[in-house]
Amino acid sequence: TRSMRAAPCTSSALTARAVGYFSRGASVRSLSASAKPVMPRPRQGSARASLEPSVADGVVLSITSVIKYGAPLYNKGDAKECSKLYKQTALSIARDTAVTSEAIKKRLRDAVAESDAIFDTSSNENESNENDNVQRMHEKSAWALRRGLDDVVDLLLNPSVDEPRVFEAMKKSGGDGNDESNEETPTGSSAPIVATPTAALFDFQKSPKTAEQFREMHDRVMGGVSVGSMKPSTNAKGEVYARFSGVVRPDNNGGFASTRISLGSGVDLSQFDGFYLDVRAGDEKTAQKQILLVAKDDECMNTQVNFKAAFKVGFEGDSESSSSWSRVLIPFAAFDRPERMGRAVVRGPLKSGSICEIGLMVLKEMGDFDLEICAIGMYK
Repeated sequence: TRSMRAAPCTSSALTARAVGYFSRGASVRSLSASAKPVMPRPRQGSARASLEPSVADGVVLSITSVIKYGAPLYNKGDAKECSKLYKQTALSIARDTAVTSEAIKKRLRDAVAESDAIFDTSSNENESNENDNVQRMHEKSAWALRRGLDDVVDLLLNPSVDEPRVFEAMKKSGGDGNDESNEETPTGSSAPIVATPTAALFDFQKSPKTAEQFREMHDRVMGGVSVGSMKPSTNAKGEVYARFSGVVRPDNNGGFASTRISLGSGVDLSQFDGFYLDVRAGDEKTAQKQILLVAKDDECMNTQVNFKAAFKVGFEGDSESSSSWSRVLIPFAAFDRPERMGRAVVRGPLKSGSICEIGLMVLKEMGDFDLEICAIGMYK
């Protein structure tokens, strides 16, 4: 328990669904009641069908909201108040007649019973320091309840976690330019093209120096040695664009390179359907890699959470011999997997009405990469 208090929630120790990633580790087992094994994780989404959608969403909202208050209290040492909030929420949901899932009710009642048993068991133990003993009991109680709340969220997640979609560039067909088949059509998982206005956030052909405003953010913060940068570039034909290039290395448990740019306190992009990128691979190796578009809203900035969507770009020869750009469409709906330091957390999807930061990342795709970017913008 003491070591748990030393690991604050900002490292995802008390973020929603964190127990799902640590449930096999000693740190979590040590926080459960001594006579009880760690309960198996529920099947994600398995209880949602038994509830009205509005009820299911309300339960998830109640849990994620109380965690936002409870986790900081726990990290400040007030495990008693944290446990109290979790218990109130668990009992409130379990007693709600609109919650008709017996699996949810049972899991929450079991969590409350486990929490109560911690005090019943510990009351018979002799401790040299009574205050420390009480604090440890409150910590264990908070964790017992928290595991129950996290399990309920897992029971309600819909759809269950699966492999994210990879959005692919839209190809241009050949022809003389007068055939309707010359229109860009999407391939792979990308959404159908929308023949309505677009708006460029960054047009690197018109303002190449904008690329210099992107800041580097690599695995060096974790001890890694990957490198990368976003810089304006001009080829022999006079084309101007931004180039995101570097090397991703696995040394010291690293493995990513990224670049980010701030949009201030938040830009309202809710009138659009998603982001577009006019890009091309600088070499064949890059064409084989998945690139991530990273986005953050105002809530992300306060909680160190981010959203990522993967895309791939084809290679049609280097920029000296090819002047075509491929467009990738990534809808806002693709940003539905919030995470902190690679670990999933529970919160709503990306809020398009308050985008504060975007960026590009190459993650676990080892070796050199070279992505050329003409523009990043919005489509609807």
